[in-house]
Amino acid sequence: MKKKIILSIIMTLILGTIIYVIYTINNPKIAVICYHNIGTAEEKAKFPKEQEWTIEVENFEEQLKMLKDNNYKTLTLEEFYNWKKGKIKLPYKSILITFDDGFLSNYEYAFPLLKKYNMNATVFLIGNYMPEENKKWHGNLKEYISKETLNKSREEYPNIEFASHSYGLHEPGVLKKKSYEELIKDEKDFKENIFETDIYCYPFGAYNDDMINSLKESNYKMAFIFGPHKKQYRKASKKDNDYLIPRLNGSYGMNPNKLLIRLLLPF
Repeated sequence: MKKKIILSIIMTLILGTIIYVIYTINNPKIAVICYHNIGTAEEKAKFPKEQEWTIEVENFEEQLKMLKDNNYKTLTLEEFYNWKKGKIKLPYKSILITFDDGFLSNYEYAFPLLKKYNMNATVFLIGNYMPEENKKWHGNLKEYISKETLNKSREEYPNIEFASHSYGLHEPGVLKKKSYEELIKDEKDFKENIFETDIYCYPFGAYNDDMINSLKESNYKMAFIFGPHKKQYRKASKKDNDYLIPRLNGSYGMNPNKLLIRLLLPF
């Protein structure tokens, strides 16, 4: 009787594995992980309003090491886009790492670690939050990457890409206040004052038809959301709308083994 139970368990596990493999082959998905701020425990303690959106430096490195140890490929935006359009094939263990808002802490902590582990990432910048230059780092989690630091980053960290998180739309409920023409102007302002880009990330994850249509008119080819509902925190598939690409929330941090389990899930 005991042998039959063990055999039944083994057969169930084998069948489950076969179903999982078939499903993942026929429904390829890629996790797009979203982070925001990064800092030390001491820095987080000084900025209580940022704690929910700040992963600790040690935790972030543990996650990168886990990804490296498990042979994950970190993608460029071009690789992700070409995969989505069916132009290239990518390993099952592929992810796109993203950071929203463009905090200076990304440059101080995340960029060196990403370079250390030879990993790619994308940072979505808020144009009108960017000063001309940054002073020496003093642990201010509310400071943003400057135009000068952006230029330095491109030289020092070629593995880091940058794209738009709007020029001046990063405020709650802003879409209710803006006309279609104002949305077009904001996209133009970013391209003229910061840099040319065709990748976008919605401020606060908010979008509407006008927002999507304005991006199309402004020649953006891809845009990322962030929630707000639980079902929208999932892996991206080729079937997803190019202007509604979902992401997973990594901002608050998690145990690297828990993150690995989440990445291995087929959704």
